[in-house]
Amino acid sequence: MGKTRVLRGRCRTYQYDGAINLIQDDQRFNHGFIIKKFLIAFSDLSSSSAGSKECFAALATHADALEGPVSTVIAWNWDDKRQVAWASSGHEDSFAEATFELVDPTHVVVRDLYLGLSALTATSTNEFVYYVELEQVSLTDNQAVLAIVQEEAQDVN
Repeated sequence: MGKTRVLRGRCRTYQYDGAINLIQDDQRFNHGFIIKKFLIAFSDLSSSSAGSKECFAALATHADALEGPVSTVIAWNWDDKRQVAWASSGHEDSFAEATFELVDPTHVVVRDLYLGLSALTATSTNEFVYYVELEQVSLTDNQAVLAIVQEEAQDVN
């Protein structure tokens, strides 16, 4: 079993901040991370701006894998192997009412990891929170090569 690492923080939507680089390539190809959990939520549950509480996000190994047909909104594309996790959150009053989380358990992040988040309606002052739980794993040279090929969206499964 590997070592657990947690990435958490605040962000604005994709239309204001673009893709957020959560993990930068450290040039060590024999260690990687498996995403165990990915959650998002609106940060100010007491806000009266109900529409902007609904949000959806994705994690990807390339920033351009997040962009949807409208450049200000991310798109979920389960066909794109560069997208590796998806989450959404809806709120009613002061409670998170509906959450969705899907993580590709076979993907090992070796290099970069990007977050993109969109909301039904949001202004530049709306902030959202994210939580990403990772398990660090050691890779053989062959496993590292396969993981990097997978990050480049080649069909290795």
